[in-house]
Amino acid sequence: MSDVNRGREDRLLAWAVFALVIVGLIVVYDASFPKHGSAQLLKQSIWAGIGLLAYVVGRRVSLTFLHKAAVPVFILSLGLMMAVLTPLGVERNGALRWLKLGQIGAFEVLVQPSELGKVALIVLLASLLGAPNLCGSLQKTRKQNYLWALLGILLAAGIVVKVQDDLGTALVFAGIGVAMLFAAGLPFRRVALLVAVLAVAAVIFIFEKEYRLQRVIAFRQPFAYINTSGYQVAHSLMGIGSGGIWGAGLGMGRAKEFLPAADTDFVFTTVAEETGIFGSTAMMVLLALVSWRVLLVAHRAQAMFLLLLAGGLGFMVALQSLLNLYVVTGAAPTTGVPLPFISYGGSSLVSLLFSIGLVQKVASNPMMERVKEASDARAAGGWGNRRSSVSRREYRRGVA
Repeated sequence: MSDVNRGREDRLLAWAVFALVIVGLIVVYDASFPKHGSAQLLKQSIWAGIGLLAYVVGRRVSLTFLHKAAVPVFILSLGLMMAVLTPLGVERNGALRWLKLGQIGAFEVLVQPSELGKVALIVLLASLLGAPNLCGSLQKTRKQNYLWALLGILLAAGIVVKVQDDLGTALVFAGIGVAMLFAAGLPFRRVALLVAVLAVAAVIFIFEKEYRLQRVIAFRQPFAYINTSGYQVAHSLMGIGSGGIWGAGLGMGRAKEFLPAADTDFVFTTVAEETGIFGSTAMMVLLALVSWRVLLVAHRAQAMFLLLLAGGLGFMVALQSLLNLYVVTGAAPTTGVPLPFISYGGSSLVSLLFSIGLVQKVASNPMMERVKEASDARAAGGWGNRRSSVSRREYRRGVA
């Protein structure tokens, strides 16, 4: 690829992610120390090291290979998500969402397949929805790919809900899918219809389980259910409220002593309580900065597959951040969605860092190799076309 068409790695994105990972290690240690000492910090640091390797892999993976391998990778991710039903599956807090890969000393090596599934779904949708544009396919093929994409979304979300009993992650799958379908050109009226159908399905799933219904009831008045389904939200709100403007100081928070998920889903409570408005706002700004830079890379991409790939990954970070913040502040019912780069969890951190590596690959290679070769052929007059250049719109559409 020539220097004219080669982009540069987004350094601001890299530094923002690095800052979030460092802050995440500090907060995980702080929030988990009363119950686990330094054990969580040690494990999360190891996962951060693995995540750095995943970032390098994502940064160097072939985009053409990724495009071709989308379907097998997605099928593999579905298999892993269903593998929790095998003896390798591990149940925690009534949820069957983890696979045990082994044990190192006193530490169990657990992975959450749904975190890989999010990235696999994004790659699949980018491949399917970008293929009609990349290959100049007929409208009929485009409609078929819309249907295949919709089937992939429903399969992933359905498996997560029914097998892993994780409605929060299923909402992330559905949200990513709807956003990518809309970005790929699905008419708004069909997007609205799809959202309505998914909303009805979500309501059905909520009424299917008593604890889900109780969470919905409790989030409106968490203090009225402080001893039952509103326990975590009520203590989270008390912790955030006691932080005030300046915070109680690092290590001085009390909410982490009462919250069962202080270092995972409710890690933001510790940040807000101990650093106040300024610290919590700084963290939200970093998360917004990462989402914005990733979406900016998507905007600059010159092939539809790359636009959808980076856009889907950026939307995933933004959606998970918003859902987590809504839950800990009592604006949404309690659901298990981690705060990106901050919450304790190796699978989430590794998959996110791999995703950022992919985004950096797109930033430095904004044009698919196949489209590049086609444009070179046109420039040389190889296809009987006299034009020596190709417009940005043609690159993005992939009909060069």
